[in-house]
Amino acid sequence: MKGQENGKSGGGNLEGSRRFAFAMRALSRTPVSLSYQNRDLLYEWVENLPRGIEAVDVLGHSDADFLPRLAAERLRATKLHVIETRDPQRFELPVNIAGEVRWFDIWVDPDIDSSGSAMGVYSTIIDISAQKRREVQLKNLLREVSHRSRNLLAIVLSLASQTARSSASIPAFVTAFSGRLQAIARAQDLVTDRDWQGALLSDLISRQIALFHRDNALPVELSGDDLVVSPNAALYLGLAIHELAANAVRNGQLSPESGSIQVGFSLHPRSDGGRNLVVTWNERVGNSHAAEQVEPLTRKFLESVVPLAVDGTGELAVSQRGVDYTLRIDGAHIT
Repeated sequence: MKGQENGKSGGGNLEGSRRFAFAMRALSRTPVSLSYQNRDLLYEWVENLPRGIEAVDVLGHSDADFLPRLAAERLRATKLHVIETRDPQRFELPVNIAGEVRWFDIWVDPDIDSSGSAMGVYSTIIDISAQKRREVQLKNLLREVSHRSRNLLAIVLSLASQTARSSASIPAFVTAFSGRLQAIARAQDLVTDRDWQGALLSDLISRQIALFHRDNALPVELSGDDLVVSPNAALYLGLAIHELAANAVRNGQLSPESGSIQVGFSLHPRSDGGRNLVVTWNERVGNSHAAEQVEPLTRKFLESVVPLAVDGTGELAVSQRGVDYTLRIDGAHIT
């Protein structure tokens, strides 16, 4: 080290000072702070203090002079232990600085003289607040994923059970259940694409209609306020659109030659000061004069299961003109 400090041609001191200046400049770009305290635990020098702490409040003072009591007591106890035992210590400490709780990873090392006595302590303080926030976010995300996974499994099991009870044969069950499962999966994909924040109405409806695309374009037109609905509402609204589209296919309505389907969505104020998202599905029959049939389970989903899940109401009307469905979704499900 001595040779490196001396350098060449007598320029060692200048080179050393430049290296030191660069090291300090580099340190200032990191969340790392350095300090030294004597045996009385008074600060003698500090570098790159954490944001919100000024050197004038630290130099010549102890931790108790500028830090909250509990944090200062923890620091004092640890540093006294290092001075007494000469064993380095590492620990994490939350500190309230200017009203903000910050987390620090702290290393405390003894300053040992030639006789083996501890003259003071060196501290390396690393601000790990961002890391702690990420850890909290990850825990919350995992908790949310676990919660949603349980809900999703419950939905799938309910669909399987109800579809099985209403199916006349195993092939009929497989066809109906597979379609409903795909509807849930497509809605879930949209929710995942938006980081679990919900799904855009137009995307949600288009994805469900796409399950029934064949060689021809479908006579479905969308209109209204394109909003983002909550993850739960996305799953159940996706199921409702699937049931309506599947019913239209069964009745021969979902083709350009046999009528049209209008899907609208808009916000409506309520008398209690809240608001509802109103989704409408209007089929218009082209040349049929007989009223369409709606399977009992499909009717149950549209009038009971889906409205209950979105804290709203569902109204299904079947006539010779076609099928009309209105779903009111509580505004709390709009994100």
